[in-house]
Amino acid sequence: MRLPSADEILIDAGRSVREHGRIALCQIVRAEGSTPGKVGWKLVVPPDGECRGNLGGGAFEALVTADARLKLAQPASEPEVKRYYLTEEATRGEPTGMVCGGFAEVLIEVIMKPSLLVICGGGPVGQALAHNAALCGLEIRVVEDRVEFRRPELFPEGASLIAVDRDFEQPFLDATGRPQMVVIVTRCWETDLAALAAVVREPPAQLTYLGLMGSARKVARVRAELVAQDLDPDKLGLRAPIGLPIGGDTPAEIAVSILAEIIQTTHAESSLRPRAVDGLAG
Repeated sequence: MRLPSADEILIDAGRSVREHGRIALCQIVRAEGSTPGKVGWKLVVPPDGECRGNLGGGAFEALVTADARLKLAQPASEPEVKRYYLTEEATRGEPTGMVCGGFAEVLIEVIMKPSLLVICGGGPVGQALAHNAALCGLEIRVVEDRVEFRRPELFPEGASLIAVDRDFEQPFLDATGRPQMVVIVTRCWETDLAALAAVVREPPAQLTYLGLMGSARKVARVRAELVAQDLDPDKLGLRAPIGLPIGGDTPAEIAVSILAEIIQTTHAESSLRPRAVDGLAG
């Protein structure tokens, strides 16, 4: 059976990331003695399902796969070079129970989709925020019930546009477990309430930012309505009114203040997150 080439594996890694949201890319970076796999051999490990690539098979590859999936289960994971001894026993590193006699070092790195910014509301502020956020490398998802504010030409290339009804009853958050930021800038307090209630009821696994635009009076009204529904937005760290107090009140200036707050809020955690997939082939 022909082994997949390196570029085929990387293309498949990109496809797997889009499907699963995060994968582990494993590569042999050092091998000494007798080993089943060679330097440069790669394996793509999804959170579940079939792996792609080859490290040599057997107990060695099974151990690497298990270690990769442990990393995938963590909210944040640094790349790690791990040594596996191809012997029954080892004083250092990971014994495999194999009898080849050598050892292999494997770089295990979690790769994931770029962080997702979900913008509830496709009006002027939402449009300006989408364009600014795209420059920062965020993936953009705009959620809007009005067809005239879901036109692709209003938003940066690659932004996904999600149609919902006025009650935001349709699913619009990402279910892959990657970091997400949600900004609620809809046209009125009722649609703000509907969008925020949907997030509070079923928050994503990694919600790194949640903000609501509006005056103090509107924010108080929305909070009161949520309490009446037995929902607590503060458990998700709701920021309202949204944005840093940098001055300015045009849509573009408001968008800058929102994005500045998002960056300030998430920057401290960014060094702990797995690398995004932008550089992968495919």
